[in-house]
Amino acid sequence: MKTVKKPYRVKKKHSPKMTTKPSEKEPCIARRITRGLQLSEDILQGEPVVTGYGKERLCIENYHNIMEYNEKRICVQTKRGKLWVEGERLVIAYFREEGMCIVGDIRQISYR
Repeated sequence: MKTVKKPYRVKKKHSPKMTTKPSEKEPCIARRITRGLQLSEDILQGEPVVTGYGKERLCIENYHNIMEYNEKRICVQTKRGKLWVEGERLVIAYFREEGMCIVGDIRQISYR
């Protein structure tokens, strides 16, 4: 009976672990998702996003609740504070969990 020699296996040497400085590490998962889906970082972090369309329409995303509402002034609570919208004939056209839209003659928008 013949004996078959097993082929000689060479162990591969692993390269030493690379060390990275904290500034060189991969960005956090939220930033990766933001880039991959082409979303704004503000939206993922829950920051309020205010978009104005002329003087007659204002949309607010990422708000918590409506604090005050009348035809001259609307106050909305956001993560960063209270957002005041002042003007004439102000109406909340719609409000949903993700955003709201105010229409009317908008004269001033301010954070307090």
